[in-house]
Amino acid sequence: MSAGQITEFLLSDEWDAPFFKRLAHNDTGRAKGHQGGMFVPKDLRKFFPFLDLKQISVGSPTTDRPLRAELYLGIRHVADVVVRYQYQTWGATRVPESRITDNLGPLRSVASAGDLLVFQRSSVSLDHFRLILIRRRSVAFKEINEYIRGRRWGSLFLDEQPVTEVELEQATLALDNLANQPFLILKPNVTRVETRQMRIARSSVFPKLIGKEYQTRCCVSGVLVATPTPLYEAQAAHIVPISEGGTDDIRNGLSLTRTLHWAFDQGLFGVLPNRRIYLPRRVRGMNTNSFLKQFRGHEIAEARTPKFRAHPDALAWHFKNRVTEWE
Repeated sequence: MSAGQITEFLLSDEWDAPFFKRLAHNDTGRAKGHQGGMFVPKDLRKFFPFLDLKQISVGSPTTDRPLRAELYLGIRHVADVVVRYQYQTWGATRVPESRITDNLGPLRSVASAGDLLVFQRSSVSLDHFRLILIRRRSVAFKEINEYIRGRRWGSLFLDEQPVTEVELEQATLALDNLANQPFLILKPNVTRVETRQMRIARSSVFPKLIGKEYQTRCCVSGVLVATPTPLYEAQAAHIVPISEGGTDDIRNGLSLTRTLHWAFDQGLFGVLPNRRIYLPRRVRGMNTNSFLKQFRGHEIAEARTPKFRAHPDALAWHFKNRVTEWE
């Protein structure tokens, strides 16, 4: 790995600002007692999904949340797993301790005390992280150590703070309030100061709220597919793309399977004012599109909350700018 490579890797737009902890001996699985997983200091909890301490009792001594995790050794990807972020109480006999457990073997098997574990949250998914092990004798460690300045844990870059749970709650309230305002198809051409944290928080909350409103089902096919952890196959689709000036207003979103999300983005189908699926002429004429044809004329499922339902202006923009291309 060349100098500067790990910093460039960590500055990807697909991931939030990194935070870190220096591994202790008991994080590696080699300490006496073999504590499960890796300890998460209290100061770092604000960067992870919220866990409710009130749920812990003698009868229920832990509370947890599954997280999708990409594991890296330096910049080398080693595994995609589902880990468990949890409070451990050892049968409700000790003060709750936050840890990440399960499926960390690819990192713990090669980790040593003093190594660095860097965390990054996806910029568009609240429960998707990557965990990056940086070993003490690596070129990357020397590079990253310059930012740490002797700290044991915290935000890696002092001028780039990760999004916190408080900011995500604020973004949730902001999107809820936005749905009470007149709908804007495109962002207004007004200079607006917006922090990186605000932008990432809003883009992360958007799919969470879409999933909640559509009960994690595709609004076209009705399909609900999930892993036991659970992770859901349906995705939050922007009707007017962000790349073309669309917003994270919930009314600019639909819940679609991965295949139908792609087809919608390509304009292979649209939604008419009567909320029914329309396939343009050239798409209907292709034998390869039998999968899409089964939904022609079907009415879409709506968001549970009326004010969050896909706005007619957004659907009309999509129809004009995407669907009519294939007539």
